[in-house]
Amino acid sequence: MAQIMSNDNEKYIRECYTLARRSVKKGNHPFGALLVHDNKVILTAENTVLTDNDKTRHAETNLVSRANKEIDPKILEKCTLYTSTEPCIMCCGAIYWSGISKVVFGCSAQILDKIAGKTIDIDSKYVFSHTVIPVEIEGHILEAEGKEIHESYWKQ
Repeated sequence: MAQIMSNDNEKYIRECYTLARRSVKKGNHPFGALLVHDNKVILTAENTVLTDNDKTRHAETNLVSRANKEIDPKILEKCTLYTSTEPCIMCCGAIYWSGISKVVFGCSAQILDKIAGKTIDIDSKYVFSHTVIPVEIEGHILEAEGKEIHESYWKQ
């Protein structure tokens, strides 16, 4: 797998934050995700929970669903999924079953829970530590920026 540098992580997380803001403008919750292969963004997705009237349409599940249809599994294994906020347990399962080997997130689930509430408080590192095939997870990238997005949205 190509090595992704820390400043690249920040660049991609900022893109996820842009997607999260765009999601809000479209009437949805503030979450965005993208998929990177060989240092190139190959897919992006936003949360569509409200506009699709489907609580499973998180940015990550939207991304993974599309990726499974459009991208060869051998490529997915070498991809990194970037997401504006730490994936929930449902999204962790979708990511795992897709074969994606690495996840990088911005804002933690703990911060989201403190701001928005009503989350399932299970850390993604804990979920991925119970998988047969390892999924690397890295987080808290530009977390203050992600926190601001959530504070702005959930206080409405």
